[in-house]
Amino acid sequence: MSVLWIMMAGMSKPQIILIAALARSSRAIGKAGQLPWPYIPEDGKRFQAVTTGHSLIMGRKTWEWDLKQKPLANRRNIVVTSSGKYLPLSKADLEQSLEVDFAPSLATAFGLVANEEKVFIVGGGAIYAQTLDMADTLDLTLVEGDYDGDTHFPAYKHLIGTQFERVFEEQHPGVSFVTYQRIMGGQL
Repeated sequence: MSVLWIMMAGMSKPQIILIAALARSSRAIGKAGQLPWPYIPEDGKRFQAVTTGHSLIMGRKTWEWDLKQKPLANRRNIVVTSSGKYLPLSKADLEQSLEVDFAPSLATAFGLVANEEKVFIVGGGAIYAQTLDMADTLDLTLVEGDYDGDTHFPAYKHLIGTQFERVFEEQHPGVSFVTYQRIMGGQL
């Protein structure tokens, strides 16, 4: 059991959803700060529909490389970073977002969302790895093809059937949307 999980035990706990697009074969989620595959419009639309109006927790590299330090509109963006150096956000950026917060740790980030119904973990690899054992839901876009990467989603397949069960799957050419829900009593 993680130290973070123990720290959160006394708090009200939102539903924790890890949402990620990953290569089905290698679990790659990034390569040199970019997606390993071309943009998938269906994935972008689904991500926006599912996360709008909710809080997102992300690591510094996701904030800097993937989002280019631009908050996602209509969502609270929480960036976990130990660096105290942040570029000031423009007024336009702040108006597009519900809020942008910088947290020095995951525990602080979870403290910011303790009273919310749900929170989405949106990357990167280290943040996913630190929150997998707390996740209530894995909302995955599985991309077909041989994609190599330098950043990976943590191993999870060994948890299917004992810790998580598949509750949704929708297939499209080259990509599948799959949702796994934690089995009651299946906490790591």
